[in-house]
Amino acid sequence: MLLIRVRGPFNLRLSLAGAASFLPIARAPDVFRVAVDIDGMPAVVSISQAPRQLFSVRASSIPEIDEASLKKITKRLVWSDLDLQPFYRLAIVNPIMRPVVSSLTGLKPLCPATLFEMAIIAITEQQLSLAAAFHIRNRLISRFGARSGGQLRFPSAEILAAASLEELQHCGLSHRKAEYVKELASSVIQGALDFDALERKREDHIREELLAIRGFGEWSADYMLSRGFGRPDALPAGDVGLQRVLGHYFAHGRRLTAAQLKRKLAPFKPFRGLAAYYLAVHWRLRR
Repeated sequence: MLLIRVRGPFNLRLSLAGAASFLPIARAPDVFRVAVDIDGMPAVVSISQAPRQLFSVRASSIPEIDEASLKKITKRLVWSDLDLQPFYRLAIVNPIMRPVVSSLTGLKPLCPATLFEMAIIAITEQQLSLAAAFHIRNRLISRFGARSGGQLRFPSAEILAAASLEELQHCGLSHRKAEYVKELASSVIQGALDFDALERKREDHIREELLAIRGFGEWSADYMLSRGFGRPDALPAGDVGLQRVLGHYFAHGRRLTAAQLKRKLAPFKPFRGLAAYYLAVHWRLRR
């Protein structure tokens, strides 16, 4: 078991509950378990946190992987570099956000294991309910994922590139989305799309390259910047669900337009996307 320091405060159980609030599952887990591939070696990483230890987590893997690799993947999964304190200082002076952050102290969005996985998540969630997209991804993982330690790993780019359109459609993808998935996977394995190199670029450059991917629009690019690349100001303002939820806080229940949503969250720059996430989780957990 490896003890890993994180920028706090970080509440793992709350963050797991926040993530689960978007999914059609019975209850949130207490331990974060993810099947991953580390340099070609499959493993299951388990992350836990002792009560009141808001500045560290414990991580282990089966089979054991080297400490550097375990630390790296753990820090990515829990977005350990995100410092919440500057965001809280902005939020605490706002009458709407103050009770939200007070009730969700330590909440962080949890990240997928890879940027490729996040890109597929973005494609599956386009113009669909979160529940429908969740079931499609589960079918993709069940059909194409490899098993590690009793858990299925997210399918690799090589596997999805080799899949037929018919096989992908059997998982629930539309014909067009199946094409997007295959093309994205092929771009990754051919080196035309290098997520590792993209991660080191400025946000505007990342966004430009994401928009050049077939199947990626404004919403997908902003969503991936926020959840995949860990850019806390990235705001998918065109998200209809987000417009509805934030309308309950800022517009007496009326759905906001994308422009109105941006204006309402302007006081929280450079954490507008994070502020939107807090409000969305607060709304869902409150219900």
